[in-house]
Amino acid sequence: MVSDGKIAEITLEPETKQVIRVIFHGSQLRFRCQRCAVFCCKLGGPKLSTKDIERLRRACYKPDTFLDATPARLKNRRDGSCVFLFFNAEECFYQCSVYDFRPTFCRLYPFQFEKAGPQSYALKFIPCCNGLNTEDGEIVNKKFFAEVLQKILFDLIDSHSI
Repeated sequence: MVSDGKIAEITLEPETKQVIRVIFHGSQLRFRCQRCAVFCCKLGGPKLSTKDIERLRRACYKPDTFLDATPARLKNRRDGSCVFLFFNAEECFYQCSVYDFRPTFCRLYPFQFEKAGPQSYALKFIPCCNGLNTEDGEIVNKKFFAEVLQKILFDLIDSHSI
């Protein structure tokens, strides 16, 4: 991993939004969600894109139940946790009640993209996540990018969130 925190750089063809190149910087970073919700779901809801709001609407959620007016963010409970976070006491883990419809930033966590140039984006990670570098974690590589992160990157670009 390089000193500026980048684990990869992604270069796109801007007109077609095709991935031209993905270069990982020697990282053997692993990730598997531990369903602990310590940082991702308990520290306030993320900003929502128009697509996020529409995805939740299609799942039959009314915006007044999940949308915090200004700016467009997920509502929080009094304790700061996400309104969609629930503790499954029987299995002793947290779960998201809208997992299949969750917002873009929730799907991306613990990763983030930053614009690195006119055609490139840096992939970074948020180090406080308990799912990073777990023994059973999936290696964060080109395959992981293609299967998990690529669509999220395009969603972020389309919503002008990066």
